[in-house]
Amino acid sequence: MFGFPRRAQEPRITREDIVVEGRIIEITRRPYKRSLNLTLKLNGRIRVSAPKGLTLTQIHDFVVAQEEWIQAQLEKCQSYRRAHPKKEMKEGEEFPFLGERLLLTYEPCAGKPAFKIRDGKLVCGVRREVWHCFDPNSPHPELLPSLGQFYKKVARELLSERAAEYSNRMNLYPFGLSFRAPKTRWGSCSPKGRITFNWKLIFAPLEVIDYIVVHELAHLQFLNHSSKFWALVTAHSPNWREHRNWLRTHQFDADFLARESELHPAN
Repeated sequence: MFGFPRRAQEPRITREDIVVEGRIIEITRRPYKRSLNLTLKLNGRIRVSAPKGLTLTQIHDFVVAQEEWIQAQLEKCQSYRRAHPKKEMKEGEEFPFLGERLLLTYEPCAGKPAFKIRDGKLVCGVRREVWHCFDPNSPHPELLPSLGQFYKKVARELLSERAAEYSNRMNLYPFGLSFRAPKTRWGSCSPKGRITFNWKLIFAPLEVIDYIVVHELAHLQFLNHSSKFWALVTAHSPNWREHRNWLRTHQFDADFLARESELHPAN
């Protein structure tokens, strides 16, 4: 009786933690890794990628030797956090929305907590049954997911409208639209013509959003960043360099909408 040979089990990637100089270091061992690499995330997480055969003592000594670099990076992370403090959902706190800074305010309402924009403010309704014991000046992080859903809903509607508007102007029509929240991309276009927008763009000014829309629609004609591609972008978004720089400068303004913050350690 004949059969297919069993597939060899692939070597596993293993993970563990050690403490070095009072800091938790995440270690990832990869079977085919030949060198040590250290990375430090903006939220302060320190990770080491190491070969499987390396001892913990060797990894410990490697991390200690990088102390000066680690300290410099941690100070840089602190400066980012100071510039983008963690949102606490207190009344009077500022939230970016379409390039503006909206002050959060609370008011009683019927039903579940609901958000809306009114008179230049971000208004959150709180159920009347609990309004008498609700302190708007205390932190309410439990409301952040609802705020994220509000931003996402508005973003889907606005991005769909802007994509339709510029599709007609450029005579370029996507196969479909989807909305996600990746960490590193504001938009993408697949070879099959499907465009994905990062819905967190709703924090940016409309002209910046339009630049991303134009950029991705242009990829329907040029799936590259050639001179012809940029000429098409320029024709419909003349100040695209300015808009691109704005996003690079303000990219962490939308960190409060991320499922996992890039800047602040998880509680």
